[in-house]
Amino acid sequence: MKSIFKAVAIVTIFSVITRALGFLFRIFISRKLGAEGLGLFQIATSILGIFMTLVSSGLPLTTAKLVSKYEANNELKKRNQAVASALIIALALSVLSSFVIVLLKNVWKIVLADNRAVEILIILIPSIAFSAIYAVFRGALWGQNDYFNCGLTELLEQIFRFALTFFMLLNATDLFVATKNSAYAFNLTCLLSALMTIVIYFRKSKLSFRKGEYKNVLKSALPVTGVRLSNSLVQPLTSLIIPSMLILSGYTRAEAVASYGVVMGMTFPLLFVPMSVIGSISMVLIPSISSMMSKNDYSSIEENINKSINVSVFISAIFIPLYLSVGDLIGIVLFDNVMSGVLLQISAICVLPITLCNLTGSILNALSLEGKSFLNYILGSVVLIASIVIFTPIIGINSIIVSFFLSMTLISLLNLSKIKKKIPNFNLNIINLTMKYSLIITPSSLIGHFISNIMLNFFPVLISGVIGGSIAIILVLSLIKTFNLYDVSAFLDMIKRKRKSKQI
Repeated sequence: MKSIFKAVAIVTIFSVITRALGFLFRIFISRKLGAEGLGLFQIATSILGIFMTLVSSGLPLTTAKLVSKYEANNELKKRNQAVASALIIALALSVLSSFVIVLLKNVWKIVLADNRAVEILIILIPSIAFSAIYAVFRGALWGQNDYFNCGLTELLEQIFRFALTFFMLLNATDLFVATKNSAYAFNLTCLLSALMTIVIYFRKSKLSFRKGEYKNVLKSALPVTGVRLSNSLVQPLTSLIIPSMLILSGYTRAEAVASYGVVMGMTFPLLFVPMSVIGSISMVLIPSISSMMSKNDYSSIEENINKSINVSVFISAIFIPLYLSVGDLIGIVLFDNVMSGVLLQISAICVLPITLCNLTGSILNALSLEGKSFLNYILGSVVLIASIVIFTPIIGINSIIVSFFLSMTLISLLNLSKIKKKIPNFNLNIINLTMKYSLIITPSSLIGHFISNIMLNFFPVLISGVIGGSIAIILVLSLIKTFNLYDVSAFLDMIKRKRKSKQI
C-alpha cells in the first residue's frame, strides 16, 4: 500500500491542477454565456444534481470500501461481484431517473419557471447514465488505492470538458444556443470519462455477474446516498427561492437570474479552492480513522483529527485575506465582472466554515456517525432556507452569503460537538483558535487592500491585485509564525512518521 505521504501528494497535485483548469473553464464559459446564460445552466443543473447524487454519490464510496476489503482478503471473485453489482444498481437508478425527468417535464416548467432551463435539463439526461458508470469504476480504482488513476481521470475529465465546450461554443452567437451547446458538451465529457475509467479498470480487473453483492452494496450505499441526496436538494431550493425573492424585491427576471448566476457560477466556486488540499487530506488521512476505531486507538484518532482541523484552519487563513484584500480585483481579472469580485470580498468569511463543514463531515463518516452528520446537515439547511427568506428582501443577493455562512458555521460547530462526544480526549477549541486568526487576518487584509488601491494608480488591475494580495498573505504568514499559531513542518513530520511506521 502506498504511504499516506505519497498518496496525499498525488491527490493534492492532481486536485490543484484539476481545480485550476476548472477555474479557467469557468472564466471562459462565464464570458461566453454571460451571467444570464450561466444562471440558466446553474438552474438546470441544480435539478440534474439531485439525480446525479442518487446514482453516483454513495456508490463510489461503497464500491471503494468493498473492493478494498475483498482485495485485502484476496477475495477477488467477490471484488468483481461487488463492482458488477454496483454497476447494475447505478445503471438501473440512472434509467429510472431519466424517466422521471421526462415524465415530469411539465412539472419542471412550473418549478423552474423558465422553459429554457427545462430544455437544457432534458438535453443533459444522458449525462446521468454516463456519470453513474464513471462513478462506479472510479470507486473501484479508489478501493484499489490507485490514487494516480483516480486523479488522472478527474484531470482528463476537466480537459475533455474544456476542449469540447470550447469547440461547441466557437461559432455560437445566440445566448440560448450557446447554453444548449454547453449542455451537449457536458454529455460528451461524461461519456468520454466513463469510457476512460472502463478501459483503466479492465486493464487489471474484471466483472462477475454471478451471485451479486447487491445486498452489501445497497446496505452500505443507502445511508451515504441519503445524506448527499439531502445535500443536493438544497441547491435547487435556493435556485428557486432566491430568484423568486429577488423578483418580489423589485428585480426583473433577467436581473434575478443573472445575479444568481454571478453568485453561484463565479463567486462561490472560488470559495471552494481550499478544498483542493482539504479534500485530498480527507480522502487519504480520514479513512484511516475507521481502522483505528476498530483497535480503540483513540490517541492516534485524536492526533489525526487535530492535525487535519488545524491544517484546514491554516489553509483558510491564507485564502481569506487574499479574498478580503483584492477580491474585487479578482472578479474583474477572472470574470470581467465587478459584482462577482465585490461579492467575493463579502463572502470571504465563508471560507473557514466551508472547509470545516466538509472536513468534520468526513470525520463523522469515518467514525460511523453518518446519522449524526445527516441530522446536523438538515438543521443547517433549515437555517439556510429560513435565512434566505428573511434576508433577501432586506439585503438582496447578499442574503445567500449571510445565509450560507450561518448554515455552514452551525453545521461545523454541531459536527465538532459530536466528534468531541465520540473521542474523549478531543479538546480543540475552534472558537478560540478562530478568534486568534481573526486578529491576524483583519489588519493584514486591510493593509493589502489599501496597497492594492494605491497600486491601481500606477499599474493595471492584474499587477495591482498580485501586489496587494501577496502582501496580505505574507503579512498573515509572518504573524502566524510570530505568534506560533501553526507549524506546517509539524504536519509534514506527522505524515513522514506515518510513512516510516508503515514501512517497518
